[in-house]
Amino acid sequence: MKASGPLLSIRHPEWTAEDPRQDIPIMIFTHDQWNALEQGGFHIGAAPMNPSELGRNNKYVFALPARYNFAFPTGYEEVEEILSGNPLQPFDVE
Repeated sequence: MKASGPLLSIRHPEWTAEDPRQDIPIMIFTHDQWNALEQGGFHIGAAPMNPSELGRNNKYVFALPARYNFAFPTGYEEVEEILSGNPLQPFDVE
């Protein structure tokens, strides 16, 4: 199965080309895409694990890419702290 979809990236306001900081990448899947991913219908990247779910609403699943912070850039600890508080609160859409 070939799948594609949006990837949002939340960037730290102090990010610069000279001093990049860890972004918060959020992948957006339809429920059908997410189910296919979980059943092994397709894979994303070379990581041996799937993205981790951050939340969902009636149409979409929002997920954090596996190994998004593999290089441990400046600010990765701040991102981990933000994500540990379950900040994503999706709402249903019509």
